[in-house]
Amino acid sequence: MIFRFALAAVTAAMLLTGCAPKQTTQVSPEFFNGPTRVNISHLVTQADDGSAVMLTVDGNEAGALTRGESTELRLPPGEHKVGGYVPTLFGRVTIQPVEITTTPTEVTHIAYSVTRDKPVFEKRAASQDERS
Repeated sequence: MIFRFALAAVTAAMLLTGCAPKQTTQVSPEFFNGPTRVNISHLVTQADDGSAVMLTVDGNEAGALTRGESTELRLPPGEHKVGGYVPTLFGRVTIQPVEITTTPTEVTHIAYSVTRDKPVFEKRAASQDERS
């Protein structure tokens, strides 16, 4: 009887931990309205389970990216770390960030993919800005 109670208590604690409010840092609205552009794509692979990845820039949440989707972020010029995590029932799986340097004259491209059960962000070749 005591073992059943202990198992029920541990299960309840694990489930309720996921319901706890997250501590988030407040990001200035200007941070995501910078003059540089970063294009991030979620590439579809056979190893991908279809989970959405939560994007982070310099440790700040930047939104979700679902399978096969692309998004564009506007950041201040300079060095940034673009990474993310996948929320799970038992916490989250953090994906190693990629370091980039952004400039107003180039569009930075980043691809997220899962290969051999390992999620990675990788920088692609930058393209010239097409502004007129």
